[in-house]
Amino acid sequence: MAAASRRYSGSDMVKNTLIIGVPLCFTILVAWFAWSAFHAAQPLAAENLRGAGLSISAAIEQLAAADASFESLAGYTTPDIAYFALIDRQGTIRFHTNHRLIGRPFAGRERNAFPEGLSEQRERLGTGEEVYLLRSKIHPDHDEYLLVLALHTYRADQVIRRARTGVTVVSALTAALWGFTVWLFCLLRREERHHREMQRREELARLGELGAVMAHEIRNPVAGIKGFAQLVGSADDLEKARHYAGRIVTQSLRLEGLVDDLLLYARDEQGERQRTDLSLLIEECVALLGPEVGRQRVRIEVQAESPVTVQVVVDRMVQLLLNLMKNALQAMPDGGALKIGLRQKSGAVCMTLSDNGVGIPAEHLPHIFEPFWTSKATGTGLGLALCRKVTQEHGGSLVVESTVGIGTQCIVTLPAAK
Repeated sequence: MAAASRRYSGSDMVKNTLIIGVPLCFTILVAWFAWSAFHAAQPLAAENLRGAGLSISAAIEQLAAADASFESLAGYTTPDIAYFALIDRQGTIRFHTNHRLIGRPFAGRERNAFPEGLSEQRERLGTGEEVYLLRSKIHPDHDEYLLVLALHTYRADQVIRRARTGVTVVSALTAALWGFTVWLFCLLRREERHHREMQRREELARLGELGAVMAHEIRNPVAGIKGFAQLVGSADDLEKARHYAGRIVTQSLRLEGLVDDLLLYARDEQGERQRTDLSLLIEECVALLGPEVGRQRVRIEVQAESPVTVQVVVDRMVQLLLNLMKNALQAMPDGGALKIGLRQKSGAVCMTLSDNGVGIPAEHLPHIFEPFWTSKATGTGLGLALCRKVTQEHGGSLVVESTVGIGTQCIVTLPAAK
């Protein structure tokens, strides 16, 4: 249960990181893009105004050079021009788009405003409109005049308005995204709590099932040990006492096997993996089961390529092989043949164990890997569950195929050692 909680907590952490991290990265990227666009909008608008002002100034200078009376300037207009004027060195307005101002002197600071180069600034007119004011010298017919050119800014400032609108839209979309993210996060948290609660209930149910199995499996050996111990105490000769003592040892071994199976199945730590020739492990396990094989008149045939190298925890792999072989022997109480095949192909190792025993009914096959499920009169139902766990620990798989009256085939697939 602790291991499952750790695995689930790890997946929760990854999921929560993605839920927060993706919108955060998106927000940073969009904010940077919007800020860059807005930051570049003002220089771009100023550059557009400057370019338009210089083009219009050049056109006015050409018209003034072609017509010394400046009458042709009266017909020159563009949508960008608010007004323009020509001032001579004496500060007299020689031309103005407002004809009533022609011949009048310039007032205030503009009287002596003959810049050495180009002068540009923004000013607000009496009407409240902000204009772009460009002052430059022009030289028609070798004379010198101050050109004061005022341009409307609404067209150039459209870039700024678009950038400001873009920032507003991006901010609204980002707020909506974070609202959706928070809603999704809360929804997932609620789902996680529901999943944990369901998992806790499943674990409690499994613990209850385990308790029932343990009570059943332990009660019978303990009752036997108690009964035989009482018989030992009342035995009238040594031979009977030895017989009863042997029965006590048998029941004790049964209890020990039950505890060992539970510990093996519950163990999470896998130990150190070693490069091992799997064919040698098969030969070792066949040798360990030699006496039992002889008693049951079972013939074992091994067809294994050698070497077939895997990276495994040796004792866990031995447990896997012994469990599968013992299951095959139990399926052949009247003798038979167990064929073990081992081959390596395309970076994977495939091991098959085939017996010609009684087989497994089709309705039992979906349950054979469930912990504590067994169709036998004795046993904990942990054998095949442990085998599948070992194969999954090593990145492999276990498949069981069986037909009643024909036999059973177990197929173990493991990754080959690099």
